[in-house]
Amino acid sequence: MTMRRPAVAIACVAALAATSTAVADGGGTSWPSTASLAGAWTGTATSTTDTSFTFPVAATVAVSATGRPTGTVDLGAPVNCAGTWLPMSTRGAVSTFAEQITSKTGGICVNNGVVQLSAASGGRLRYVWTRGDAGSVAYLEPAGVSGRWVGTITQAGMAPITARLRVVGVRAGQMPGSTDYSSPLSCGGILTPLGRGTQQRAVLREQITHASNPACVGLGTTTVTLRADGRLAYRWTGGGQVSTGVLRRAG
Repeated sequence: MTMRRPAVAIACVAALAATSTAVADGGGTSWPSTASLAGAWTGTATSTTDTSFTFPVAATVAVSATGRPTGTVDLGAPVNCAGTWLPMSTRGAVSTFAEQITSKTGGICVNNGVVQLSAASGGRLRYVWTRGDAGSVAYLEPAGVSGRWVGTITQAGMAPITARLRVVGVRAGQMPGSTDYSSPLSCGGILTPLGRGTQQRAVLREQITHASNPACVGLGTTTVTLRADGRLAYRWTGGGQVSTGVLRRAG
C-alpha cells in the first residue's frame, strides 16, 4: 500500500473475516468456515476413557483456495505415530477428517480414527479423536506463522501504527489472508501466499482492495518470520518504502 503526497507507504494487517458461505470444491463438496484451521498447532491430548493417559499432538493444517482442508499429524510418546488427515466433511464450525497413521519406533497406533477440528476460544483449536468407544480430546495452541497477530509497525516519515494480521495460507494456492488499515488510512486488502513458504517463514503479496481514503493505494510484499520468542517479525516492501515491526499473537 502506498500513500500519495506525502509519499509514504505502509503495510498494516488485520483479522480475516469469517466466511459465511460455503465454498464449492469441484465435486460438489463444500468446506465453509475452514480458514481458522490453517496453520501449525501443538498441544496435549487426554484419553476420554483414562484421564491419566496423555500424549503430545503436533499438527499442520493446510487450506486450499477452495476452502478444502488437509492435515499432517505427529503423535508423541507413548503413542509415537504419524500420518495424515483427509477431509470428510465440514458442517457448521466442525470439520471432520479420516486419520491414516503409521507407527514410529515403539508406537502403539490405532489407525482409521476420525478427527474433528473446530475453532476454540483464545485462538486455539479443539481436537477430538474417536474410533469406536475410544477417544481423546485436546486444545491445540497455534505454533507457526499462521493465525492472528497484533503489534506496532513503523516506517520512516510516518507515525507508528497498530497492525493486525491474519495469515491463513503460507504456500501458493492456499486460502488468502486479509488486511485492514485503521483511520486515518481507512483501507484494506488481501494477502496471497507466494512460492513455497513454511510455518517458520512466509512471503505474501498484499493488494489493497478497498479504501475510503484515496491516498491509500498500491501493491506490496509482506514477509513474516517466526522468532525464537514466539513473536512474529514483520517486514513490508513496496513503492520504494519499507515498514517493519514485531507482532504478538492476538486471541
